[in-house]
Amino acid sequence: MIDLHCHILPRIDDGPQSMEEALDMARFCVADGITHVVATPHCHRYVHLLKAEILPAVERFNERLRAAQIALTVLPGSEIQVTDSKEFKQEFQEDVFCHLGGGRDFTLVEFNWNRGLFPADAGELIQWICKQDLTPILAHPERHDYLWEDPDLLKVMVAAGAWVQVTVDSLLGNHGMAPSIAAESILEQYQEVVLATDAHNLGRCSGLTAGYQWVSERLGEERSEDLKRRAEAVKSKLLPAAAKQ
Repeated sequence: MIDLHCHILPRIDDGPQSMEEALDMARFCVADGITHVVATPHCHRYVHLLKAEILPAVERFNERLRAAQIALTVLPGSEIQVTDSKEFKQEFQEDVFCHLGGGRDFTLVEFNWNRGLFPADAGELIQWICKQDLTPILAHPERHDYLWEDPDLLKVMVAAGAWVQVTVDSLLGNHGMAPSIAAESILEQYQEVVLATDAHNLGRCSGLTAGYQWVSERLGEERSEDLKRRAEAVKSKLLPAAAKQ
């Protein structure tokens, strides 16, 4: 399995604050059946991590994983928060962002928790990203109250070409009842969905197996297998890009 959204790199954002904690997270992932993790440190106004910093950090961590004989491969990426579409496009065109796998197939896009900072032209931005031959994946929309209070906001972005990433902890109710209900609704309403952990530490690291099992029990085995196949299809595109880094 591949986890497409995980804050596993040590001492780089609000993820693990020590190498040993990061290695313990990696061991948990392996025990859960995860073979690949995309490291997605934050890229927002306060922690603005870019490709030049992320690529060497991923390589260093993979070296430590090999030394510790932990059978996990970490791929580069980032969680890019958009509050101003013009600024996003400028940095995008400067090629400083670290998209998933370090390539140009998929990018993880997040929006601010404050509705006032949600870009009014989000749908147009999604279309613009798709025209750059990337598929934008929206990070945990089920946790943004304004997106499930006004579902047309998400509908417009998906119609423009975005995929949706649902967090396992949301499904399990670990972020509260409303995100759990919203996550189930997203899985029922939209086809192009991927599950991820958005893990930050061992206290916030439920793995992927529990998520797929939840989907199987609530929405059927076929939907669970569909999610797995989609994630594997993403992995097949990310691995060649990462190998070129």
